[in-house]
Amino acid sequence: MKKLVIAIDCDDVLINASEYIVMTYNQLYGTNVQLETAHSSGNPAWQADRTEVFRRLHDIQQGEGFAAKPPRSDAIESIKRLAAHHDLHLVTARDAVIMGVTESMVATYFAGCFKGIHHVGPDNSKGEACEFIGAQVLVDDNSKHLFDALEHGVELAIWFGDYPWQTSQEFNEHIERAGDWIAAERMISEFAG
Repeated sequence: MKKLVIAIDCDDVLINASEYIVMTYNQLYGTNVQLETAHSSGNPAWQADRTEVFRRLHDIQQGEGFAAKPPRSDAIESIKRLAAHHDLHLVTARDAVIMGVTESMVATYFAGCFKGIHHVGPDNSKGEACEFIGAQVLVDDNSKHLFDALEHGVELAIWFGDYPWQTSQEFNEHIERAGDWIAAERMISEFAG
């Protein structure tokens, strides 16, 4: 088995974040944001301009409820097994303002598993981050990031989860669907040979 550099997203890959964030946002601001469209740019359901939406989201992500969310149970064991054989990097679209929340979660549940944590923010390229670290694999729930990563040299893009916002039918031979960490881990093992 060859040793791989694997980039792994955080939200909705390691922890189930979007459902909590959308539910909390709707409760706090009296909105009706739906999971199906929560990841769409300029979604009018947020009822605020982009700057204000991100400020509100950051407030939620820095709150005690979000910080206390444990990772998916299947993620913890799979990440530990993968880290024993590969170099793992957390590559997240989270903004740097919530870096402390991310680092705390990694220290608590994934100590020693990740070689680096890369906060690219909402406007920067996960593909560029993958190229910088030399990643051959990206595991992400957002096809936009997977296609970007493929353009920057990633060889295997794993589209993680089975979420309402995953409506794109765009696939190519380098994108694989994995509904959970058992499937993702199997795909990575097969790719590593």
